[in-house]
Amino acid sequence: MPTLSINGDVHIPDNLIHALGLKPGAELAFERQGDAIVIRPVKKPSKISRVEEGPQILGYTGPTVTLEEMDDAIAKGAAQSL
Repeated sequence: MPTLSINGDVHIPDNLIHALGLKPGAELAFERQGDAIVIRPVKKPSKISRVEEGPQILGYTGPTVTLEEMDDAIAKGAAQSL
């Protein structure tokens, strides 16, 4: 069972860290509810809001291509499949 250190630190159990997808440096909010403490990860709003940046919203980090390049690749793939 986790205990409070002399510095006020508490180790969050690994199963909770993984279940919530917490990473080192994650911001946590603490809230008192009666005699209990509720800890929640702070969800920061995404700064990405343009449709053109949609792949980044999904975590894609590869090279970007234009619509024309996509159309060309689709046409080339369709021609090769015939």
